[in-house]
Amino acid sequence: APLSAQVEPSVQTVEFGRPATFTCTYRGNPVKSVSWFKDGTPINHKEAVLRIDTVGREDKGMYQCFVRNDQESAQATAELKLGGRFEPPQLTYTFETSTLQPGPSVYLKCVAAGNPTPEITWELDGTRLSNSERMQVGQYVTVNGEVVSHLNISAVHTNDGGLYACVASSTVGSVKHAARLNVYGLPYIRPMDKVAVVAGENMVVHCPVAGYPIDSIVWEKNGRMLPINRRQKTFPNGTLIVEAVERNSDQGRYTCVARNSQGYTARGDLDVQVMAKPDILPFIFPGEVEEGQLIQISCAVTTGDEPITIYWYKDNLSLHSSSDFLVNNMDSKLSILLLRSVNERHSGT
Repeated sequence: APLSAQVEPSVQTVEFGRPATFTCTYRGNPVKSVSWFKDGTPINHKEAVLRIDTVGREDKGMYQCFVRNDQESAQATAELKLGGRFEPPQLTYTFETSTLQPGPSVYLKCVAAGNPTPEITWELDGTRLSNSERMQVGQYVTVNGEVVSHLNISAVHTNDGGLYACVASSTVGSVKHAARLNVYGLPYIRPMDKVAVVAGENMVVHCPVAGYPIDSIVWEKNGRMLPINRRQKTFPNGTLIVEAVERNSDQGRYTCVARNSQGYTARGDLDVQVMAKPDILPFIFPGEVEEGQLIQISCAVTTGDEPITIYWYKDNLSLHSSSDFLVNNMDSKLSILLLRSVNERHSGT
């Protein structure tokens, strides 16, 4: 019998993140090979069943199954559509690292897609950018629902160099792209805001260096070059990591030093505060509870640095004052929860 092929299902609509399966069924003997194409481009799959574990935006399109033997071939086509309400943001166009002399204007562009329509924001060395005299951010939505955002820098200066990022965000997720803009000139370090880190957590900071080329970036504390212990790690790109921070040894002023090959240097200071995390005095409910009873329990914070805010949760949902509950925050370290006229609605954790 002559070769014939069919892909089932011929049209498949799948929600973002869900699996999809196409099966290539064929007739005729013998079949020597099965191959698949997507939108006319071969994909590396030689089995009759094609499975996509988690469907993404890039997976939608037309799929073709080809079956062959020594004498003939046959093919069949199927379509994968994206359905469902939500699709996390995805960047479909991004800018690349660039190196230039001071003076010209710079135009950086990102394009994002998603449902709901994402919003794009811009960052320089981790700090969000807003419109200024020389930096302008603009965005618009195309007819097919993509968001186009651009950052314009007029008459670029050496000090404008750094790690630029575009961030596409919506209620169902966010995605980020970053690349360096290098502008020739002497080393320069942008001012760094004070950092507060919780004791026991890891601290990751980046030195916001401009100028190009830069020969070395190092960190110092109390006049000594880091690392000086096993918890500290420094990287050539100016990143400093301190693991499991401790107040006694890690709080204080850090200095980032950038140097070029001619020996010119720039220095920038970073003040780090290590915060003690809150501890809560354990509370328990009465052993015997009768319906209609009034119960009062307290959340008391015994240690921890201000500012502290106390929240109550029931079964992992935030609790607010209602006809069943009364939350009374006495001060930042003491909160009282009243369960009025206890009934089955109060059962839980």
